[in-house]
Amino acid sequence: MSEKLKVLLITGAYPPVRCGVGDYAARLAAALHRRPDVQIAVLTSKRPAGAPTRDGGVDVRAEMRGWRLRGLPQYWRVAREFAPDLVHLQFPTQSYNAVTGLAVLPASTRILLGIPVVETLHEYFPGGFSRIKACMCAMALTASALIAVRPCYRERMPPALRPLLGKRPFRFIPNASAIPAVTLTSGERASERESIGSGVRQVLAHFGFAYPHKGVERLFEVADHQHHHLLLIGDLSPDDAYHAKLLSLAASPAWKGHVTVTGYVDARRAARLLAASDAAVFPFVDGGGIWNSSLHAATDQGTFVLTTSTERHGYDAEANIYYARPDDPADMRAALNAYIGVRSPSPVSDGQDEWARIARNHVKLYRRVLGRPEIA
Repeated sequence: MSEKLKVLLITGAYPPVRCGVGDYAARLAAALHRRPDVQIAVLTSKRPAGAPTRDGGVDVRAEMRGWRLRGLPQYWRVAREFAPDLVHLQFPTQSYNAVTGLAVLPASTRILLGIPVVETLHEYFPGGFSRIKACMCAMALTASALIAVRPCYRERMPPALRPLLGKRPFRFIPNASAIPAVTLTSGERASERESIGSGVRQVLAHFGFAYPHKGVERLFEVADHQHHHLLLIGDLSPDDAYHAKLLSLAASPAWKGHVTVTGYVDARRAARLLAASDAAVFPFVDGGGIWNSSLHAATDQGTFVLTTSTERHGYDAEANIYYARPDDPADMRAALNAYIGVRSPSPVSDGQDEWARIARNHVKLYRRVLGRPEIA
């Protein structure tokens, strides 16, 4: 058997820091670690005191104090010490406190260390001009290969950038849920619903970070305050203007006593709450898709999902997802009336098969970039 591939995975955030991409990076690192042909290490930002340096066997080096140019010497030290065959950069994440260092990281790694850099892009390029957009362009142009977790990514890149990428490898590797799949008995489901005080009302859940582009406030418009209980699985801070708006809606006369905000919960608890819900609603302002890990998390529990899309419309029975038109609350309400409570069979695993597939596709790309033959 060929010697192991040594991969240094770079992410601004990593559990217990709360970040969707950080959770993705942790699941990817774990899946790669389970492979006999990969040796993985993670370089991330400083984490809370007491955070483990090994996560399920994965070597976690939480040593980056910052991601500006002046922070790169710490990266050089770790890279030379670990001596990876390949560096894999995740972008964007929480805890990247700057983009100047990231903008030059791929090119400097290839030139100074002779190590190829693969980059995973988790968000589409923003419109207009910004430092983040300039950074993304610089990283894309100097990476050895690119991975996107969202479909049609190349087509949505800036037109001037696309031809400059040439023939470098560009892969779409869909993600999966970052939380386990659970199957609840009727008694367990009743217990979870009792814990949130939903009574006999149907439960509509939203899971994940609350940002304006996710349209979380639309739940209050789409749901029926006389028959539904809203379950917001995640943190809401009154110091955040958008969160304060959501909290104000939750305290309004129509909804007071019929909204539960859980605060941060661990992955197992989030899975159980989603499994106990009658529907999970993700009303993205500009449309979403199954690339969103929160959608995966809900569908993995067998729960009906209502989301929005600019590319699809209608009910996908196999996935148990209804794709509504953005800015069409009547469409969303009609979908809830038709499909709320519909359940599909839940997986019996914790998603390891899906993450094994994701890891396998990554390794295929790594080997292509390195010019190494694939192992059967």
